[in-house]
Amino acid sequence: MNWLLDRIKGDSVIWVIVFLLSLMSLLAVYSTTKSLALANDKSTEYYVFTHLAQMSLGLVVLYFAHKIDFRLYSGISRLLLPLAIILMILTNLVGKEINDARRWLELPGTGISFQTSDLAKLALIMFLARTIARKQNIIQDFKNGFLPLMVPVVIICLLIAPSDLSTAAMLFAVSVLLLFIGRAKVKHIGYLMG
Repeated sequence: MNWLLDRIKGDSVIWVIVFLLSLMSLLAVYSTTKSLALANDKSTEYYVFTHLAQMSLGLVVLYFAHKIDFRLYSGISRLLLPLAIILMILTNLVGKEINDARRWLELPGTGISFQTSDLAKLALIMFLARTIARKQNIIQDFKNGFLPLMVPVVIICLLIAPSDLSTAAMLFAVSVLLLFIGRAKVKHIGYLMG
């Protein structure tokens, strides 16, 4: 156990939460895939083991991602946000429609599809964190500090909203919370909420 704790530096509470959520996701998959298994002529265990493999791969990626210097993520966020906006526009135009919602974009020739809103959420939060940290001296100025931060938030949320209003609302709320924590004026946040 000490060997594992030595390898995963960082906040041990966050690591425990990640592992607990991962274990709970296995239970959720097992308990909810019975009808899916019957419809596709597969066993419930097939879906559990598929999820376990994907979850294990995700934990390995998470481990290596936490080893990377955070400043690299700061630079990536500048590239990731425009890419996310382009992919969200593509999704709204030519995305794959599942359950009456156009949320998925299929990678050509692979048969793999992904939700572009997931990438947009990550890109926006990374961009906001980076920009708030860099603009601490002018964040209280509405025109030069607050407004440039809100433009990408509004764009991303408007692109997500047609197919997934709850995700757009949640992302907007998280963005406003980040601005509040980043010392934006409460008055400006109030104007925005009004």
